[in-house]
Amino acid sequence: MTVLIEEIVKCTKCGKEIPPKRVEILPNTKTCVNCSTTGAYVGRPVQIGHGDHTCTELEIMTPEQAQALKDKEEELKN
Repeated sequence: MTVLIEEIVKCTKCGKEIPPKRVEILPNTKTCVNCSTTGAYVGRPVQIGHGDHTCTELEIMTPEQAQALKDKEEELKN
């Protein structure tokens, strides 16, 4: 039998409770979403291969990488 003990984790910046799901996904987190300084990551699908031999992967980028890619795409359009 497994016993789950839920520990309440408080944000080190504002003191509010960090949602249990955030703690589950990021066990070492010390801040809530509102106090986090990490920007939201960006995902974009990338198709690899040709014909019947294709697959789609998800490329994860930082906000800065996503902006640089967007800027480069705009530059190539002009």
